Amino acid sequence: MSRIVILSDAHLLMQARRFKDEDYIAPGGEVSLRNFSRGIINVLEERPEAVILAGDMFDERQKTGELVVDSEAAKYWPSIRSELTRLAETAIYGVYALRGNHDSAPVLKELQNSLGNRFHFVRNEEQEIGDLKIYFMETHYEQGSYGIAEETIPSKGEILVMHETLPSGVPGLEREVIQKLSERFALLLNGHMHFYGRRLLGMNNLYSLPAMVPSEELKNNYTVEYQWPGDIDNPKVRPSPFGYVILDGHEVTFKRLTPIQSIVNVKIEAENPGQATTGIHEVYSKLAEREDADNLWVWVSATGVTFEDTIRKETNKYPQIRTMEISVKSAGQAMKPVELKGLDKVMTLSELKDTVLTLLTGSDKDLAQDMFDEILTSDNLSRRLDSNVERTLFETLLELAGQRYGVPEEHIDEFLFTIRELWKMR
Repeated sequence: MSRIVILSDAHLLMQARRFKDEDYIAPGGEVSLRNFSRGIINVLEERPEAVILAGDMFDERQKTGELVVDSEAAKYWPSIRSELTRLAETAIYGVYALRGNHDSAPVLKELQNSLGNRFHFVRNEEQEIGDLKIYFMETHYEQGSYGIAEETIPSKGEILVMHETLPSGVPGLEREVIQKLSERFALLLNGHMHFYGRRLLGMNNLYSLPAMVPSEELKNNYTVEYQWPGDIDNPKVRPSPFGYVILDGHEVTFKRLTPIQSIVNVKIEAENPGQATTGIHEVYSKLAEREDADNLWVWVSATGVTFEDTIRKETNKYPQIRTMEISVKSAGQAMKPVELKGLDKVMTLSELKDTVLTLLTGSDKDLAQDMFDEILTSDNLSRRLDSNVERTLFETLLELAGQRYGVPEEHIDEFLFTIRELWKMR
């Protein structure tokens, strides 16, 4: 049976940043390219007959949502193209690429043109690779729950490679659609999720593909975890979740890649912002003592705090440690039921929340979620608001929107300073 290596979700261009220096590449980008090159060495040792890229290998946008500038991406391409050429020349059947939700079709078309018949950009069609028939289903990804029109669902086949959100703890592709695909194909291989998993959603033939290397899209992957409060002198260490899979016929095997850097999750369980900042200080003091302190990628998850900036101000005191991502969650009480009277109906706050979030997508939906969590609470809606409370709620809304849409904190502060005098005149 044919032996195929499948790579997914390297997000190699997500780290691209704009610099005036034409030769300078962001440190995160340098590390990602080095990890990619090391990984290709391992892949070549597998002597694959073909290599499949299962999506999100080359990003058109940064983590912030900004488009990757062509002049910056150009710095990455010599290294990326060199590794792809090695793969294409070594594998008998070459390289097959599926577009993920972060990929740009023009980029994949350009690779196909430049690498010739050794690189195949495939979308919504079946390919015979050796003695295997593999269908490449281009991503239908949307935020939240989504479906696929019946007429566009592949009818049948042997192996399906796709790039969708699996509804496992998060909303994603409708389970009914995945069930149909599971019944129509002998084997389903899905990128996008960034972890290796088998027999998912109760379907024996459904596999999730790992992220090949770490990127700014970490999706909860880590190799070390510090939990506070807890024994921070002895953090939890686990094997690398990054790597690729080998497909021998219908046999799927996970091959682990150990990245250059350590991916650290700092998990803070606090009841208020004061406790959270104390926890950050204690853990980061330990991180600063590590021999590899300058080679850590850290993501923080904290409870007991409302705004990310509360944590960011503390982590900024440790510039030698690269903090990649911060997620916060208030430790507030559960929302009380409250009636909101409209012109022609009465609905609960929960019903209003569900209705609004159903109508929104993307950043608008995320901002609305924050508004319900921070501003439109039952306490705020059920009491008479004086001007001071109104001002506080307005400022909170402005700060939430600024964070969501990337408005610099100093611009928010300048605006609030200006309008506070206007509030006094009301």
